Amino acid sequence: MIRARIESTLWAFLVLSYLSTGVSTALAEPGSIADGFARCKVINDDQARLDCLKKLLASPPPATPPAEGVVDRWPLVVTPPPPGGSHEAVSIMRTADTTRSDPDLAGLMIRCQEKPGFQVLLALVRPLPPRAKRAVVISPTTTPTTIHAEISPLGTGLVLPVEPSMFTTGQWRNLKELAVLIQDPEADIRGVIPLDGLAPALAKLQARCPSG
Repeated sequence: MIRARIESTLWAFLVLSYLSTGVSTALAEPGSIADGFARCKVINDDQARLDCLKKLLASPPPATPPAEGVVDRWPLVVTPPPPGGSHEAVSIMRTADTTRSDPDLAGLMIRCQEKPGFQVLLALVRPLPPRAKRAVVISPTTTPTTIHAEISPLGTGLVLPVEPSMFTTGQWRNLKELAVLIQDPEADIRGVIPLDGLAPALAKLQARCPSG
């Protein structure tokens, strides 16, 4: 059970890393990620299988490694700009709680945009039709809120029409976790994403975002 959760978490990081870099890395094609994951899954030795999954993570290490003994719950991922691009891709990410989430939900990502500002996304393992919209029920309080999110061009993320400040200084600042229900005709996707540590991670992200 523990190994299965570790593998689920590694798979979520793969999806989040792929989503953060778009088409600029060696794992740009979704099929290459899936093929690599399938190859790792059939390895019998537990440690070798986990090592194989870790090697699939193409994103570079965080710019500032956490201090020894400190868990970086919102790792900063920085990827050089693609050919012809002018800005590096910078994001922070948090995987969903695998014990309380459907396998199709990878986690929450907040990334810089080319113009000043952020984009907040729910990262998905099961791609959805690009550019379509899905209703997302957010349950931060006793009164659920339904918002309409657009699926990213790659189909692996739902762009939430909210600002990250909602979680730090706004209406949802006291939340310990984000509970979501994505309504989809094929099958609803439910999950819970912890939010602890978001404020300092967001400040770290803002320092790396374009300023103008």
